[in-house]
Amino acid sequence: MEDDDHERRLALRAVRAAERVLFSAGCDHVLLTLPSFRFGDLPMLSRAGYKEFAYDLGKRVGPGNRVGTELGEGYATVCTSQAGRESWERGFLRGYAAVLRNLGMPGGYAESSARKALTSLARPGGAAGSYQLQDLFHQGEHVGRLCLGRSADRRTGFVHDVEVEKKHQGRGHGRVLLQVAENHAASTGNTDLALTVFRENTRATNLYRVTGFSRTSIHLMRQLVRMP
Repeated sequence: MEDDDHERRLALRAVRAAERVLFSAGCDHVLLTLPSFRFGDLPMLSRAGYKEFAYDLGKRVGPGNRVGTELGEGYATVCTSQAGRESWERGFLRGYAAVLRNLGMPGGYAESSARKALTSLARPGGAAGSYQLQDLFHQGEHVGRLCLGRSADRRTGFVHDVEVEKKHQGRGHGRVLLQVAENHAASTGNTDLALTVFRENTRATNLYRVTGFSRTSIHLMRQLVRMP
């Protein structure tokens, strides 16, 4: 335990040194990603002023997942139309920027970060590959939309967005959308399924937890208003 404490004190010194460099370069926020094998450092970072704002989650979808699992009676999926795609992109930009502004990020930074995130999703061969959108219908009525991607090494499928229309929430459609994602990942040879969720999105976080996702990393943020 003493060795762990010593290592964490050294890590905190390194973090503080990095903060000073970033502050001198004109940065007013610092973002930090904590992988699962370092989750024990979370209390230390919390005391140092870092706040959790998002989580990376993952689950295995390899041999244990039966490809083509039935979605349930009355469900069907179709590829999103071009008009639907444009509507989703506008909503993605608004929502992403709004979350960052709520975290205290300047408006200009929040909007530019949202545009960069969307560009990254749309870029073929990027870290997550180009994305695709699927609409979910239940008994002929549109109930939700799913945004999917894939890692460059084709081992991991990504869920970029799970969207259930407000009037249809609380009826299990979110679980069906995640089953669509698992079926797609397994059928294309992926062994894992991953996603990122903002901390404030408790409804989605609860959905992912009960469907078998677990945390693989934690994203933290600290505002550099005063240097230690």
